[in-house]
Amino acid sequence: MSGIKSYNLDFEKIETTFKFKDSGLTHSQGNQFKLLPYAANEKTLVSNFNGVVGAFSRIICNKELKSEFNFTEFIEDVTDEIGEFEGSNSKEVFKDMIRTMFIDKENLVDFDIKTINYITSTNSDEKIARFLYSIFFDEELKSLVVKHYDRNVENILYKLVLNALPELKEKNYIIDSYKCYLPFIKELFTKDFKFLIENEELYKTSLKRVLEYYYMFYVSQLAIKLSKFEKADLTKPEVIYYTLGWESTSKNRTAYKFGWELLKNNVESLFSHAITLEFLNHHGLGEQFGYLELFDLFNSMDENEVESQIELLYQEYTKRITDKDWNDFKEKGRDSGNKAFNKVYELFEAIEYQFNKSSRSRANEAYRNWYIKFVHENFSKKRGSLGYNLNLNEEDIILMTKLCINNNDKLKLNLLFDEFEKRGMFFDRDSKIKIVQLYEKLNLLEKKSDSGDAQYVKSVL
Repeated sequence: MSGIKSYNLDFEKIETTFKFKDSGLTHSQGNQFKLLPYAANEKTLVSNFNGVVGAFSRIICNKELKSEFNFTEFIEDVTDEIGEFEGSNSKEVFKDMIRTMFIDKENLVDFDIKTINYITSTNSDEKIARFLYSIFFDEELKSLVVKHYDRNVENILYKLVLNALPELKEKNYIIDSYKCYLPFIKELFTKDFKFLIENEELYKTSLKRVLEYYYMFYVSQLAIKLSKFEKADLTKPEVIYYTLGWESTSKNRTAYKFGWELLKNNVESLFSHAITLEFLNHHGLGEQFGYLELFDLFNSMDENEVESQIELLYQEYTKRITDKDWNDFKEKGRDSGNKAFNKVYELFEAIEYQFNKSSRSRANEAYRNWYIKFVHENFSKKRGSLGYNLNLNEEDIILMTKLCINNNDKLKLNLLFDEFEKRGMFFDRDSKIKIVQLYEKLNLLEKKSDSGDAQYVKSVL
């Protein structure tokens, strides 16, 4: 942030963005500060990543799919590649073979890395894919993609089938620049993606789940970091516990108390944070500032001057919310040590307050449901009276074990759990025992003694 002299809110632009009226406004977000690809409605909500993985693959390849995959036309095109057939039945036999080998429920089988590009997507799927690309990808990874997607195929039949696929058009995607709030997660994604793409079979079968997990990881950490404002440590993950799909749980478990129960309370404030940061980023400085960066900036300036600007913003905001009694609004009295940043707390709390039991509650709920419904469908398990618990299954543990061990032959058990935790996967004592039992069942555990320091988990690959 060297060279930044001053912070001045652009009130004229704020009035335009938020559509200020004498009595009313629109809660806009994603203009000056791009936090998440969510909308305040659920009409286009994405909780299934089947289409997201196809869109993501095309974005990293700079390719565009012009129409949906038509398996009937595809079989005909493969057959045309052959030309002439011997005997009256040979052509139909060949078609049946292609249908059996390369089509599954009218979709193309992922027999080659390039076939991921033929998975169709909606505009909403692409919106999520663009978000993931924006916060995680860079030019170094792009060069790896070109190397692996454009390699020659030796299998003659595969080459024949690939030649018959519809041509993908070149496209230079213009990607919205989302704020990567947590660079340490991007570093981990880069490491894991490099390993993944070097192992083509693993890449084909696991890219979707890796994207799902990193999306889960990023937003869960983001929700908690935002709630800590300027006090958040943006270099390491917050502790969030997962349970395992094949174990039983109870309310006394650490994994219950500090899993979904902890996370969902922070997720509920995502829309309020998005709006607060949208307001505060109307400064014309050409960068997107999170809470920590704003705090540092305010500390380098005359805090009284900035405080008066945010106070004016607060007054302009609250006077337009006419269906709430602001006499009932009570601040939490948090102190950051900077008067200007204390006004940020006040603005955020006012935004939270006006959503409560108002005509705008539905928009707030819809925004957070983009994430909540994704978690419910992909990383949770409903456990009777306990409700939802964050959940990983055996396949998840095996996949994450592969990523954590990387290209090593084996890894010490305690170091493996450290690698899990770097990726936001924390397990209580009971879950760790179940994971060790899984490794024993799969014959992956190498014991020199019963100590965690002398137990190794062998590579799954």
